[in-house]
Amino acid sequence: MGETNICYRCMEKYDANINVCPVCGYKNSTQSDPMYIAPGTVLRERYLIGVLLEYNGEGATYAGYDLSTECRVMIREYMPINLCTRVKGKPTISVNYNNLAKYKAFMTEFTELNKSLARLRNDSNINPVLDMFSENNTTYTVFEYIEGVKMLDFLKENAGELSWEQVSRLFPPLFTTIGRLHNAGIIHRAISPETVYITNKGELRLSGFCISPVRTADAGLEYELFKGYAAPEQYSASTDSRQGSWTDVYGICALIYRALTGCMPVDSTSRQGHDDLCEPAMLNSSIPQNVSRVIMDGMNLNVRDRIQTITELVTRLFEQPSEARNFPPPIRQTNRGSAPTDTQVYQQQPIHDAYRQQSQPQQYRGQVPPVNYAEPPRRNAGYYEEDDYRYEKVNTVDRLKVPIVIAVLLMAILMIIIVVIYNILHDPSKEDNTVSNKTTTTASDNIVSGTTESSSGSTEVQDTEVPQLTGKFFDHEKERWKDYLTLDPAYEYNNDYPDSGMIISQDTDAGTMVTKGSVIKVKVSKGPESAVIPEYSGLTVAQYKNKLEEAGISSFNYQFIEYKANYGTPDTIVELQFEAKRVTPGTLFSNKEGKKLTVYYIPENAKIQTTTQAPETTTQAQVTTQQNTEATVTTTEPQQPPTLHVDTTTEPPQVTTSEYGW
Repeated sequence: MGETNICYRCMEKYDANINVCPVCGYKNSTQSDPMYIAPGTVLRERYLIGVLLEYNGEGATYAGYDLSTECRVMIREYMPINLCTRVKGKPTISVNYNNLAKYKAFMTEFTELNKSLARLRNDSNINPVLDMFSENNTTYTVFEYIEGVKMLDFLKENAGELSWEQVSRLFPPLFTTIGRLHNAGIIHRAISPETVYITNKGELRLSGFCISPVRTADAGLEYELFKGYAAPEQYSASTDSRQGSWTDVYGICALIYRALTGCMPVDSTSRQGHDDLCEPAMLNSSIPQNVSRVIMDGMNLNVRDRIQTITELVTRLFEQPSEARNFPPPIRQTNRGSAPTDTQVYQQQPIHDAYRQQSQPQQYRGQVPPVNYAEPPRRNAGYYEEDDYRYEKVNTVDRLKVPIVIAVLLMAILMIIIVVIYNILHDPSKEDNTVSNKTTTTASDNIVSGTTESSSGSTEVQDTEVPQLTGKFFDHEKERWKDYLTLDPAYEYNNDYPDSGMIISQDTDAGTMVTKGSVIKVKVSKGPESAVIPEYSGLTVAQYKNKLEEAGISSFNYQFIEYKANYGTPDTIVELQFEAKRVTPGTLFSNKEGKKLTVYYIPENAKIQTTTQAPETTTQAQVTTQQNTEATVTTTEPQQPPTLHVDTTTEPPQVTTSEYGW
């Protein structure tokens, strides 16, 4: 059998003598975006990278092929585009030092999220994590390839909408899965027709998991929100916009709204000024009235008035109202207390098999439900039959009750207004002494509101709870809590915290209530006290900078100086010096002494001679034949490379700052 190629798009094998894939028509020689991994690259000597499928502020997803198991996969690469870049012609990621703390902090969140998903790999409604590994200065997650279509495409193939009977058969397993995610502390924040797939087995599968800054506007990364399905609190990074299980309730209700009505819901930001979202039953009269009301409650713009958990949503969706058509909608008793925090774990009740079996006939279980094209035509909004309402006679006493009550209320309001105006006119100082004590809650479970009384007897607002800062990166935490606390750093070397920029300790314990704007003193690591100088051979300037950071030598202890020479390889390291003396890789370097390691390099855009080595001493003889046959020989001085003078206090005149900003 002859040699075969693997198509980078569909991952099917075909004869190497053919230039175009016979299955999908893709040519492997097609140019790709240089910002992302080139198709054909093999990671970890196992995973073949294919075409770029999608990307957002967190990273990129590629089509992939597992060479060991010979099956198709999807590979997710952590690559926040506004914090890093790709080394030209290589899969390696280069991170600017100014973004290093954020890059590491978000990568830790990315890793922890996918570890949590890996623990739920047995759930058939979540795209399972098959593998995770670190390479090329980043982290990769390998997912099973989804054999199916997006919910959006499925709806298009089924006349744009589904009946409530079909939805009640398809969605219950997904409800259970979302409940399990919430129990594990995972909030999806992007439930939509783009992230929910329907497999060839007729099951819904949830994908599109990302770290929270990607699903929240202006939270540090380039965000991606799905219009019509994102909750209003996701459009603000303010700590007043709390996110939690109720955020996913909004998303799943918006998805059901789309599936039942065939219309995309009005975006939550557009609804803020004027809420013109039509109730589902007005768009499709076949939707049960109780289901329509529950969907609207799940999409309430007010977080406190919205359905809070998936358990509550399922209970209300599938409850059987009695005489639903003859009675007005029940008034929902909203919880005016504090809504649960983002990481609160509630007990998820399993969806009872009773209503599953009741709503799913045997012949359709485990299959894609057929669409009923013979559904009754819709009625126009506002059209009702006579049977929809019942009337009863009203006696004279009942007619007088309402006007009397209104008159009494108007009189009471008028009296209150008169009293207030009188007090203002006779004692103006009272207007200035009115204080509004507002409690403040935040998106993080580390902030709690409250007031305490000081020793002087006055009430002092202490609305901020000190978060746990130790073990986290200073730059990230400073930006995160800037509206509530001021972090005052003191830097020192510490072997127990080798990562530069990590907080070692804090002077105020986590959980302590303090006044908003208080100063919290923290100790921040500058790296380990000593480290071994890494090898630089074969590395670019950016790569060696990352090597130094990984070895524990932070920017506090090194400086890059351009090597003034007209020979050598561009974008490479030439020599290392310490206190004007040459040092070699493998030498133990002391960070604690406060002296810097000098790294000489040739810039990438340097103009050099064609030879890559220093010119050797040459001798030129000029022989002049004279009448006395005496030869005169002249010799030129050898050309030497420029002498490097290193001053630890000031830069030498010939040293220039590199294009890398060091």
